[in-house]
Amino acid sequence: MTRKRFNIRSGSVRMFALSLLLVAVAGLSSCFKEKPIPMPKIYDGPDVFTAHIGPGYIKQLYFNAQTFQFVDSNSHFLYDMAFDCAPGSYNVYINGSKLMFACHTGKYNLQDVTSLNDTLSNGWKEEFGSGLPTQRAIGDWGTNGVSAGEVYLLNLGTDSDGNNIGFKKMQMGDCVGNSYTVTFSNLDGSDQHKVSVPRRSGRNKVYLLFADQQVRDLEPDNTNWDMLFTRYSIYFTDQNLPYLVTGVLTNPNKSAAYFMDSTSNFDSLTLNNVDASRFTPALDNIGYEWKLYGLGTSGRYTIKPSYIYVLRSDSRYYKMRFIGTFYDDQGNEGYPQFQIDELK
Repeated sequence: MTRKRFNIRSGSVRMFALSLLLVAVAGLSSCFKEKPIPMPKIYDGPDVFTAHIGPGYIKQLYFNAQTFQFVDSNSHFLYDMAFDCAPGSYNVYINGSKLMFACHTGKYNLQDVTSLNDTLSNGWKEEFGSGLPTQRAIGDWGTNGVSAGEVYLLNLGTDSDGNNIGFKKMQMGDCVGNSYTVTFSNLDGSDQHKVSVPRRSGRNKVYLLFADQQVRDLEPDNTNWDMLFTRYSIYFTDQNLPYLVTGVLTNPNKSAAYFMDSTSNFDSLTLNNVDASRFTPALDNIGYEWKLYGLGTSGRYTIKPSYIYVLRSDSRYYKMRFIGTFYDDQGNEGYPQFQIDELK
């Protein structure tokens, strides 16, 4: 008997196999419940955030209030001088987080300054966290970017272990072609360098470290953060004592804040409670006083949850307070917790 051979085309086989697969899948799907797709979390705060500054307060962190996120971090030991990038502004700063000091010499040649005795009677000045131009340690080094040529003495402050770094003499050149020029050396004239520091669009400042002569872009874009958790300098007038504190500074490009009070109910505050007249240009209005150091045997920080702050970010307003503890689960200090919520 002769068997008939079926001439089935490969395309028909594929279509037949696909039909069987679809039937099988349809049958299986009826055996399982549908799995819902998780929706992304929408912030309906106030959530609790932790600023991971860490032991030794070496790290500084940038927080965006509108997105409720930390957007960047770095070490505050990575610079000695900072240079204003705002159009028409030529402010120059020293690193207050290292407890640096600057002193006028009244001299205009680097070679004429050779010791710490070459200072004017107005003495050494530190860089305060307020960021106000009238409180800058270097002050007005020129006019509209044209240098007066004065030589400054700089105390470079302390390193991460608390050791004194040493001294430099420094002279600003003119700001030409959108770049600052600065010359610095040891007091005896050795290790002299002349560095060009380009201003950068979209940043509040650019930074220079003397040790490696590197210009650094440390900040995120100045439209992308509101608060800087960092170390900075203050001055206790009664004790005649410069001091380092850890606190919060605001972004001068888009943010401002004020201390509201310590008696209001945080949860019940609304946009109607904002007093716009209380905002000032000072950057340290949130500051450091939301915690209290226990003197004597305690030696630990206690958070003040009753201290309420109002933050403005562009045209939006937020309430903020610190809660909980200043420590992590292992007891290390430098981990403050805070709540923040938009006012409506």
